[in-house]
Amino acid sequence: MSKLTCTAKSKSVAIAAFAGATLALAGNALARDLMIVGFGGGFQDNARTHLFQGYAKAAGQPVKDDVYNGEMAKVYSMVKAKDVTWDVIMVEAPELVRGCEDGVFEKIDWSVVKKDKFINGGTSPCGAGAVLWGVTLFYDQNRIKDGPDTFAKLWDTRTYPGKRSFRNGPKMTLEIALLADGVPPADVYKVLATPEGQKRAFDKLDQIKKDIVWWKSGTQPVQLVGSGEVAYAVGYTGRIARANEGGAKYPLLWKTLLYSVDYWTVVKGSPNAREGMKMIDWITDAKPLVALSETWAVSPANAEAAANPKLREKNPAMLSAHAPEGLFIDTEFWVANGDDLEKKFNAWIAK
Repeated sequence: MSKLTCTAKSKSVAIAAFAGATLALAGNALARDLMIVGFGGGFQDNARTHLFQGYAKAAGQPVKDDVYNGEMAKVYSMVKAKDVTWDVIMVEAPELVRGCEDGVFEKIDWSVVKKDKFINGGTSPCGAGAVLWGVTLFYDQNRIKDGPDTFAKLWDTRTYPGKRSFRNGPKMTLEIALLADGVPPADVYKVLATPEGQKRAFDKLDQIKKDIVWWKSGTQPVQLVGSGEVAYAVGYTGRIARANEGGAKYPLLWKTLLYSVDYWTVVKGSPNAREGMKMIDWITDAKPLVALSETWAVSPANAEAAANPKLREKNPAMLSAHAPEGLFIDTEFWVANGDDLEKKFNAWIAK
């Protein structure tokens, strides 16, 4: 073999080695910054510091966050186009189950995310529990000394005059109507699954339809009650508790609680899927969640944090302490019936 041939061969080996090393580095690096997406509001503002950037610092991995309103069409479009720009997102339970079945979410890698750290109901094939959320009836005690403390009383417009505010949608609103009509919590979804039960719910809503102000975003119920535009509203417990910390006097009526769990999941086809799983594991650990509770009233789906006595003392509105008094929003029911009831609700509200 000539010296020239040997030199050429050596260069080829060197180039191949360099290319292999470059590919290996590229494989270890993320294609872009990790993107996590939530529902916004005060929770996300505080989670940005304690969870998102906490993970970025711990992992040495840049993290950006964005806000959405739960619009799943955008997620489906990303996956279909194979142009996934969101990695980790927070989703409500019915959307998680439906999206998992439709293949727009990755299955959780339980070898990365520790499955045994969550409360009952805190895990799903495609989701790891983030936080519990709920709604209750509330009013301004500075204006109304003795308001209704049950949904049945809320329908008594003579004793309790004024506007009422509900979420503009069938989920929660139809359950509330049946509860107001005397259906026991344990039977709500059995009744609502029947045509007769659905008619019963809409008939009950008809009784006070002219007195209802509908809300779409979670900030509105507190604003509506605070301004006096409505007398009573059904709103998110975290926002009510936060308003009370700011000086408001809004009772949290736990007998009227409806609650569920939001989950973290990874969008199918994310180029950062494995890093997303690592982030989910980190932000669902007890330590960062307890740190988050120092600045925001949170109801974590992590069992250790949920049972933390200091956290419960600091956050008396923590849902895990009040869940036995409330109605768990049935995920499977809304997966099976949500589209149909959405159409019926929109037709009813347009009348």
